[in-house]
Amino acid sequence: MSHIAVVGAGIAGLTVADELQSAGHVVSLLEKSQGPGGRCATRRSAAGPFDHGAPSFTATTAAFRAQVTAWRDAGWVAVEGGRRESTGFEAPLRACGFPSMNTLAQQIARSLSSGVDMRTDTPVASIEPSDHDAADTGAQTGWRLRLLDGRLDTTRFDAVVVAVPAEQAAVLLGSDSALAEAMRQTCSDPCWTVMAAWPNQLPTLQGEYRSTDPLGVLSLARRDDARIDRGNVPGIGSRWVLHATPYWSADHLDAAAADVIADLVGALATQSGVDIAAPVHAAAHRWRYGQVPKPRPEPCGWNAMLRLGSCGDAWHGGARGADRPRVDGVERAWLSGRALAREMIRSLPRD
Repeated sequence: MSHIAVVGAGIAGLTVADELQSAGHVVSLLEKSQGPGGRCATRRSAAGPFDHGAPSFTATTAAFRAQVTAWRDAGWVAVEGGRRESTGFEAPLRACGFPSMNTLAQQIARSLSSGVDMRTDTPVASIEPSDHDAADTGAQTGWRLRLLDGRLDTTRFDAVVVAVPAEQAAVLLGSDSALAEAMRQTCSDPCWTVMAAWPNQLPTLQGEYRSTDPLGVLSLARRDDARIDRGNVPGIGSRWVLHATPYWSADHLDAAAADVIADLVGALATQSGVDIAAPVHAAAHRWRYGQVPKPRPEPCGWNAMLRLGSCGDAWHGGARGADRPRVDGVERAWLSGRALAREMIRSLPRD
């Protein structure tokens, strides 16, 4: 069997780790944050939880619809606008983690076998060749990971998967110029997100507002406490998550959090047409790599000679047309992770 490092525990990293360990490989999953999930994120607060990353996701392909069905049957996701026990899915299916978006990532992580060693709070700075390179053949025979604090991890890995945003992947994939360049050419849009709570419901506003103005301030406003099985918090009448447009976020990338909150709440007031009081709770989060507007068409990147690969929502864009709906980030991440795992399983020895 091969010992494989997977850098990044978002949906792509969790998927590739699950497939590889199911095929008999040993996997170490390294995540820089305190837990898995990436942009399938939930912020806990005194005002209640906020799904402040991906608000939901769609399933357009048969493979991902089948996976979402399995997650639904396990109680890990809910179909929005319907009953949890609903069995009739139509394409595209829209779902969210149950009872929160991050729950889905946590449940996938818990389901991984003992063959996966998951290390959180472990940021990786670089991927370096092992001292055991086969110089006579020119083949790469192993990798070591240097952590952000400068330490060289003691484990020698047979292969490495990079499952992080494209801009970060480009740095880690420097040993493969083609993979690194592919990621450098794949840009992410930033997204400022505000989590705000009020003691009462906001007048005139329904559960969700989506803007069609790409040059405006507010892209999406969603009432978060109206989601399935969200509990009430004393003193809180409504919780909202506000996502700025990529254009506005890029133009205000280094803005102070207080200014971002004021601008996005002001934009929500403009949309509702009424004055909105200051929220009793508000926080802002900057997603520097919020979404990928133009993902690469290939399912994933894999160099079988170097045993170095890349997956995530920067991949699996495919060809779109009138008869092929857009595949969103969560679905692309899952499809890309599965595709890379299967490429690796075909080329890596298990014994």
